[in-house]
Amino acid sequence: MEGLTKPEEDEKAMDRLLANLSVALNVTLLFTNLFASILSGSLSIVSTFVDSFMDVTSSLIIGICLKMIKNTNMFNYPRGRNRLELVGVIICSILMGIANTLLVMESIRSIIEGDINPVMDVPTLSIMLGGSAVKVVLCLVCYRRGSSSTTVLAMDMRNDICTSIVAIVCATIGDRYWPYADPLGAILVCGVIAKSWYGHALEQVPHLVGKRAERESLSRILKIVIEHDPRIKYVDHVMVYHTALEALAEVHIVMDEKLPLKVTHDIAQGLEQKLMLLNFVERCFVHCDYECDGDK
Repeated sequence: MEGLTKPEEDEKAMDRLLANLSVALNVTLLFTNLFASILSGSLSIVSTFVDSFMDVTSSLIIGICLKMIKNTNMFNYPRGRNRLELVGVIICSILMGIANTLLVMESIRSIIEGDINPVMDVPTLSIMLGGSAVKVVLCLVCYRRGSSSTTVLAMDMRNDICTSIVAIVCATIGDRYWPYADPLGAILVCGVIAKSWYGHALEQVPHLVGKRAERESLSRILKIVIEHDPRIKYVDHVMVYHTALEALAEVHIVMDEKLPLKVTHDIAQGLEQKLMLLNFVERCFVHCDYECDGDK
C-alpha cells in the first residue's frame, strides 16, 4: 500500500485476515444455528439464529453502503455520499431491533398459549457448543492482536458468545426441568439485543439532523481561529454541527475593512485549510466580514 512501511502492511494484512475469518464464521454459524433451531424447536436457540442472521445482514448492508460510497459519481454527487455509511448503520440498528422484538412477541405468545416444546438433545448441544468454542478461540486471538479493528471484532464476538451460552442454558433447563425457561431465555437474549440496537439507532439520529458538536471540538476550532492570524480582529460566531459522523464548521471572522481583498482571501482560505485537517471536520466554511453584526 502506498505510504505504508512493510511492517505496517503486514499489520493491516493480519487485521483483514481476522475480519474475513470473522465474516466466514458468522456465515457458517448462520446455517449451523438454523439447523440447531430446526432440530430443537427451542425459542432460545432460534434467538441465536436471529442474531447470526442479522449480523450477516448488517455486514452486507454496510458493505454495500461502503461500496456505493467508493464508487460515487462525483458529477451527480459533488460532495460525495459519505453519509450513506451513517444511513446504513441506522437501517441495520432498526432491522436488528425489529427482528429481536418479533421474537420476544413470539416467546410471549408461546408462554400465554402453553405452546412450549424445546428438545435439547446431544446433536443440538454439540452444534451450539462447537460454534461457541470456535468463536471463543477467534475472540481470544483478536483480543491478543490488540488493534482497534480487531478489538471491536473481539467485543462483538464476546457478546455473541454470552448470548449463545444463555440460550444453551435456558434451552437445556427448558427441555429437562422447567419448559418456561426456554421462552424466558429467548425474551432475555432478544430483549437485551433489541434494547442495545434501538439505543444505537437513537444515538446516530442526532448526527443526521444537525446536532451540535462536542464542547471539546468547538474549543479546538476556536483556539485555531484565535491563533491563526493577528489581523483577525474578532470572531463573530462559530457553529460546529453534525450532518453525518463528522462535523460541519461555519466560522465568521472580522477583519479591517481597509485590508486588500487578496490579503483577506488568503487569511480566510488558510484558516479553512487548517480547520479541514481536524479529523472530526468533514467540511469547513470561513466567512470574512468587516463588522461584527452577529450574521443578522
